[in-house]
Amino acid sequence: MSHESPAIDARLSFDVGEKPKPFRVEAELALDHGILILFGPSGAGKTLTLLALAGLVAVASGHVKVSGETLLDTVRGISLPTHRRRVGYVPQDQALFPFLDVAGNVSFGLPRALRTGPRALAWLDDLGIAHLAKARVDSLSGGERQRVALARALAVEPRLLLLDEPFASIDEESTEPLRELVRDVVRRHRIPAVLVTHDADEAVAMGDRMTRFARGKTVETGTPRTLLGREPAT
Repeated sequence: MSHESPAIDARLSFDVGEKPKPFRVEAELALDHGILILFGPSGAGKTLTLLALAGLVAVASGHVKVSGETLLDTVRGISLPTHRRRVGYVPQDQALFPFLDVAGNVSFGLPRALRTGPRALAWLDDLGIAHLAKARVDSLSGGERQRVALARALAVEPRLLLLDEPFASIDEESTEPLRELVRDVVRRHRIPAVLVTHDADEAVAMGDRMTRFARGKTVETGTPRTLLGREPAT
């Protein structure tokens, strides 16, 4: 009988900042499928953990495995560089390039030979913004910009999707359609995702599992409804 590997299995320990009082992050993450929520107040270490998963912060000790593939194992001396981890990352500020149109932004992370191919346009179509392919990003609404940032992260065909407070700058009317879109993409394409938030309603709406952070450490893991006391009355 075969057993599928967990979508995410990670343990990370690292310091950031100057001595003698650096900020230490100690995180343990586990996800079987779907979306893992990193929950906690600002400054708790959630975004730093995302950066470490992406290979953008040096990790002193630990491991990262995604669907059974090892991206990091400090004991075995394995640390894949960011460009080999195949991680799609959507930062808080979207980080779109104003000098490129929508299609150019989405294809930017692809090898040059693929930038004019069909992959970027396919993701624009999948996310409902194909009609904006030639638009300037500074002409877009907040929700449209977030779809562009998501399409760019997905165009690299990631094995892991990282979302740092993806709805924080979106107006309330656009938030729910975007949440539904992210859930749908993760389900249809079977891409495990890690989503940072400090919004309890968002955690319940989006998460299959949740890890709570406090002062740089993961302190508990469970379902969002259980950890946030949102279980329906029986």
